[in-house]
Amino acid sequence: MFTLDNHFNSFYIVGIDPGSQTLGVAVIEVDIVSRSIVSTQACTFTGDKLYRSDDHYRELHGDKFYRIDKHRENLTAVFHYVRPLAVCCESPFYSQRRPSAFGVLMEVLTAIQEAVKDYNSGMSLHVIDPPNVKKAVGASGNADKESVKRAILKMPHLNYKGFTPLEKLDEHSIDAIGVAYYQYRALIG
Repeated sequence: MFTLDNHFNSFYIVGIDPGSQTLGVAVIEVDIVSRSIVSTQACTFTGDKLYRSDDHYRELHGDKFYRIDKHRENLTAVFHYVRPLAVCCESPFYSQRRPSAFGVLMEVLTAIQEAVKDYNSGMSLHVIDPPNVKKAVGASGNADKESVKRAILKMPHLNYKGFTPLEKLDEHSIDAIGVAYYQYRALIG
């Protein structure tokens, strides 16, 4: 998942690309003194792999609800491990072609907010709209996924140290890096 050096002179930012099936999570470590990025890591959690298929709770409440709840539990564990200063998430996008997807993403957003509250009831979740995430990494506000990935690949100061090579990350992990990077820029000014 993530490896942290637990630097005493660093703080962490967690960025999330929400999804009920696939949820991208990125962690940026920032040096307190220089405010530079020490490391960036990212991965994608797949909802179906977070639980056992024979679980009675899943049978009782259904796949979607159970998958979202498992994402909440998993994120709470990630937050307790990473101990982030800030948690941010890309806001759900409404598409007229798939209006029901927006409702599911709102359920995921609620689960993420609950995970943040479980970690630290005094912390709030920062929700960032997709165009601002894209602009933060140097892409246009209406850029497609490939353009965003190309922009992120051109950012050597990310100091990417994840298990999966940066160029092989899926769109969910890439988007999560963009979300965390937006929050990094907002925090350092």
